[in-house]
Amino acid sequence: MHEKADHDALKFEIERENFVRAVFLADHMGLPEEEIKDLKYKALGQMAAIYRNPHGTKDLARQYGYSREEVKQILEQYAHKMKTEGNPKPLDPCYDYQTGTYLSFEEWMDHYLKIWDKLSP
Repeated sequence: MHEKADHDALKFEIERENFVRAVFLADHMGLPEEEIKDLKYKALGQMAAIYRNPHGTKDLARQYGYSREEVKQILEQYAHKMKTEGNPKPLDPCYDYQTGTYLSFEEWMDHYLKIWDKLSP
């Protein structure tokens, strides 16, 4: 019975697109890494493209064991997928409070990957 409740909770978080929580639940349930990998990619993409949170992105990358280069590849794939699925809105320029300018997602990603080591986890 407990296992069904866990699966229901995981499904609920995925439907809500709360991918950070979904990764936590999937890991807690002991699901294989291959099943969790896609959720981790979505969580990183969401933290970066949707929330534009560089510190949160770096912290998730650290928790998930991804290097800066792996994060770059994951975010590029995420952006490509959003474009091909017809959902490019999160990639449009938006205000970045740290730089004081409007940055497209690509510009945002380039900027923060350059200063990756200076970002506090």
